[in-house]
Amino acid sequence: MVLVKVIEKSNLYLKAVVDGVTPPVINSLRRVLISDVPVLAIDEVIILDNTSVLYDEVLAHRLSMMPIKTDLRKLPKIEECEQELVDPSLCQVRFELNVEAKEPMIVYSRDLKSDDPEVRPVYEDIPIVKLVPGQKIVLEAYAKLGRARNHAKWQAGLASYYYYPKVSVVGKADDKCRVCLEVCNGALEIKEDGSIIINDVLKCTFNKWKTCEQLCPALKVDWDENKYVFWVESFGNMPVEDMVREGFRILKGKFQEFVNELELELSRGPAPSGELVAGETTEESTQVTGEEFNTEEGPTEE
Repeated sequence: MVLVKVIEKSNLYLKAVVDGVTPPVINSLRRVLISDVPVLAIDEVIILDNTSVLYDEVLAHRLSMMPIKTDLRKLPKIEECEQELVDPSLCQVRFELNVEAKEPMIVYSRDLKSDDPEVRPVYEDIPIVKLVPGQKIVLEAYAKLGRARNHAKWQAGLASYYYYPKVSVVGKADDKCRVCLEVCNGALEIKEDGSIIINDVLKCTFNKWKTCEQLCPALKVDWDENKYVFWVESFGNMPVEDMVREGFRILKGKFQEFVNELELELSRGPAPSGELVAGETTEESTQVTGEEFNTEEGPTEE
């Protein structure tokens, strides 16, 4: 049985204790959240006029790295966009930038005008370029739905985990143990008689607890291989709840795809004797001799 307890949550951050899963499963979720959850990012820029100090390529790169608000409920599934099962125009949003400086100014992300008012840069005060009087920029940009496995601009956020620390008190504290009060602030306290009281193990990470164990012989730190502290942080493209929900949907789809492929392979039955199946090679087929490449043996040492 899997148990999940949320210990900290905001619109962009989630921290939870996950109990009852193996490392491959929790790591699969981490990888999906980082590389597979789709967001909108500017992928194509048509520059009509650019007299600023930035080259067109640099300007396009700056635009592409700005996080953009993404509501996945109003967009097709990323699989449908990748497999071209829907109209490509449904998987993108058009932006326009048209500014001309009358006096020295800074062009900000808020100056980008979107065809969809709800699709806009996450932060309005991201500086793009400085302009002096007479300089101008006129361009069109298209934000497309994509995944971070293809480019970092499509990364929705970060995710990581560490083992849930199990801390035991096995003796009295000495002077070195007081360093742990700074390393793990609020996680433990030391009484005048040297006794140690663990207040909250989650106020200190597993690695910091291990540091305290090396400094303080009175502490013994262990871990549970099937219990973790898991955290997710959104870059602002979407609420962290939506990010996690989409991550689970994609991970479930990957598992289902694996099961389908496995069942298909099993339905074919074993390969006939003497025939190769996909991915197999024989020793004879992979062996390469020196004569085939006209190589000469070099000097050897005895």
